[in-house]
Amino acid sequence: MIGLYVHVPFCTVRCSYCDFYLLPQGHRALQAAPFLEALGRDIDAASRGFPGARADTLHFGGGTPSRLAPGEIAAVVARARAAFSLGPDAEIGLEANPEDLTTESLSGLRAAGVTRLAIGVQAFDDALLGMLRRPHDAARAAAAVGDATRAGFESVGVDLILGLPGQTPEGALDGVRRAVALGADHLSLYLLEMHARTRLGRAVALGRLALPADDATAVLYEAAADLLEAAGFEHYEISNFARPGRRSRHNVKYWTDADYLGFGPSAHSYHGQRRWSNVADLGRYLQAAGEAASRVEDPQPPAVRAREALLAGLRLLEGIDLERLERRYAIALPTGGAAILEDMRREGLLTLEGTRLVLTRRGRLVSNEVLERLS
Repeated sequence: MIGLYVHVPFCTVRCSYCDFYLLPQGHRALQAAPFLEALGRDIDAASRGFPGARADTLHFGGGTPSRLAPGEIAAVVARARAAFSLGPDAEIGLEANPEDLTTESLSGLRAAGVTRLAIGVQAFDDALLGMLRRPHDAARAAAAVGDATRAGFESVGVDLILGLPGQTPEGALDGVRRAVALGADHLSLYLLEMHARTRLGRAVALGRLALPADDATAVLYEAAADLLEAAGFEHYEISNFARPGRRSRHNVKYWTDADYLGFGPSAHSYHGQRRWSNVADLGRYLQAAGEAASRVEDPQPPAVRAREALLAGLRLLEGIDLERLERRYAIALPTGGAAILEDMRREGLLTLEGTRLVLTRRGRLVSNEVLERLS
């Protein structure tokens, strides 16, 4: 079974840390209808290009998919069901911002078939939300999460960011506790990533804002993980925690080297070790959706694909089976051989149980370093 991804490029504003392809709200009113029409062409063309392909997950990302009306989401879900035999037990996930969620819209999303909601809270702190240019405040975020957990979705997740300028450890942990108390059964705790092109990246580069020390952020991350595990959450991926049975089935496809097809401008696809993306330009996408002219190929040799699969799989709690990976790509991994694995095992960064390679808790704390050494 493959996964399906839809990139919705519309947002209310561009947040100060965001480096994704998107367009501010003004474009949505002008271009939502042609976008949906192009999206339908894209989906139909893919179903012809991969005849017989069946899907069991559909994920709406962005941008902010909740800028689309529930009826518009329902139309895309119906198109995907017809094109890829998306079954009644499929996971249909949607990323949403708190300001878009009302009891009415939540009911509409449930009726549209959405089973899993991921709410981009980022922080339960008004000062931090203002710095991030988020369109909601902490009270609105809390209300949205509470309403969503009562709306009947199979899973409600909350996204939070750790390592923000001016964020205190206790404030960050209070945010994690608040999400749990509101009923979220999935939490994504992302360490802040700085991009030079973003407003926040420029402010840090100019010395206007200071990031917390890496060691302090690592301690915070570990404390948050302890808190969630004590509350019954499984730390199933480096940045993701879920109650039993509430993992993101769609995102697990990315980490297990499974096939997926992406639709919408800038969306990526991976099928049979071939990787490509749609052009990151809404105007060009509207003209050429579903045609070769709208795609950008990413040709890479098997050795590169194998390393990508290794690094992605190590993010999971269960790690990765090296023997299975070697069979798939006919390449021995890691490229540094057994010696590099033994060095990191002695350092307490990973374990090797038979052919399964797993990061330890310490290894997760310095995962970027580990993955760099393995690549």
